[in-house]
Amino acid sequence: MRVLIIGAGFAGAAAAYEFKRRFSADVTVIEQSRHAGGMLRTFQTKEGIPYEYGPRIVSVFRGSQDCLPWFRQFLDLQPRDVYQGTCLRPEYPAVPFPVDKPSLLKLPCGDQIAREWEALKGKPAVETNLKTYLESTIGPTLTSLAFAPFNLKFWGRRLEDIPADWGKLRRLERISDKGDYRLPSVAPHYYPKGGFNPLFDKLLNSASELRYGVSVQDISQTPGGGVTVRTDRDTLHADLVLSTAPIDKTLGLRFGELEWKGYRTEIEVIDKPKLGHAPDGVPFSWLYTPYADTQVCRTTDFGVIHHGNSYNQPSVLLKELPDDSVKMYPVWWEGEKFDRYLSEAAKIKGFLPIGRLGMYKYVTMDSTYGMVQRLCDDLSRYAESDHKGRLDVLKHVRGDWAN
Repeated sequence: MRVLIIGAGFAGAAAAYEFKRRFSADVTVIEQSRHAGGMLRTFQTKEGIPYEYGPRIVSVFRGSQDCLPWFRQFLDLQPRDVYQGTCLRPEYPAVPFPVDKPSLLKLPCGDQIAREWEALKGKPAVETNLKTYLESTIGPTLTSLAFAPFNLKFWGRRLEDIPADWGKLRRLERISDKGDYRLPSVAPHYYPKGGFNPLFDKLLNSASELRYGVSVQDISQTPGGGVTVRTDRDTLHADLVLSTAPIDKTLGLRFGELEWKGYRTEIEVIDKPKLGHAPDGVPFSWLYTPYADTQVCRTTDFGVIHHGNSYNQPSVLLKELPDDSVKMYPVWWEGEKFDRYLSEAAKIKGFLPIGRLGMYKYVTMDSTYGMVQRLCDDLSRYAESDHKGRLDVLKHVRGDWAN
C-alpha cells in the first residue's frame, strides 16, 4: 500500500508511524515548511531558552489514557503540576480557573457574586443564548468579568450571539465547592525531557521518503483507482492520501474559506514565577486575562512547565494576542460549510483529511492520537464503502468534543 501524507506535524508524523507499523505501508511524507513539528515544535530564544508555540504538555484531556504508553515509547515524560488561572480585573489577584467558590469569595466583588448565587438557587438555566445561560447559572457579575470581554476579544462574538450549547459543551458553568486547582484532565500532566522536537525524528523514521518545501496544488481521483496529488514540484500518485493541510484550501476553496481564530505571540525572559499562585502555593503555568484593558488573552510561564514549581533559572514568559490570520481554533458558526467540505472529501476515494487543519477541529495531543487510531481501525470499512459510508467513516475519525 502506497501512502502519501501531506504535513509533518504531529498528526502526519503519528499517522506515518502507525501506517508503517500496522499496515507495512510504503509511506511518503511531504511538508510545506523546512522542518517537521507544525504547531508542536519546541523553539528557542536567541539565548537558547526553550518554549513551545502550540501544545505545552502531554496529558489526557478528551481522549483515552491508552495514549500515554504510546507516547512513552518516544518521550521521557516528566510529571508536572499544571494549574491555570484567571485574573478577572487588572487590580484583582489571580484565581484558579475553572473557578472555585473560596477563591471567588475573596475577591473585591465576592459579596456581590455570593448574593447572585443565592438568588439563583432552585431556578432553571435560561438557554436563550450563552449570555442568558451563564447569567442564570453563575450570575451576571461573574459572566461579565470572566466571559463577556474574553469572548468579544478573542472570538469576536458577544455572548448573546453564541448558543447556550457552546457553554454547556465546555461546562463553563463549573464552579467547584473547594479548590481542585490542577488543569482539568483525566490524567496527570507531563513535559517531555528535551522538548518535543526529538519526537518527530523517531516518528518520521518510519517514512520511506520525507520531502520538505513542497506545496500541494491540487488533489484528484486517479482514473482506475488511487489519488493524484499535484505539487509545485511534480505529480505524485498513491493508494491513500492523508492530508493534514487545511481542508478548504486543499479542495480549492470551492465553498469559500473557513474562518479560524488564533494568536500571535510575544516573549520575554524571566527567572522566577510571575503569574501568581493557587491557594495551595503552586504557581500558575498560564493565566487568562479576560478584561478588555489588554490585548493579551493568555500568558504562559514556561519555567513552571519545563522545570517545576520553584525554578530559579532563565525561562520564557509568552503572551498570546488575537490574530485571525493564524489557523489555530475553528469556530462553531462554520459547521455547515465544513460539513460540505467533508462531504466533498469523501467523494475522492482514498483522500483522508486528518488533524486540526484537515478536520477543522480543536485537538490536543491525546485527541490527535485518538484520531489517528480511529483512522487505522476504520480503514477496511472505508475501503469497502460508497460515498455515504466513507463520509460516515470520516465523521467517526474526526470525533466530537468528547474525543
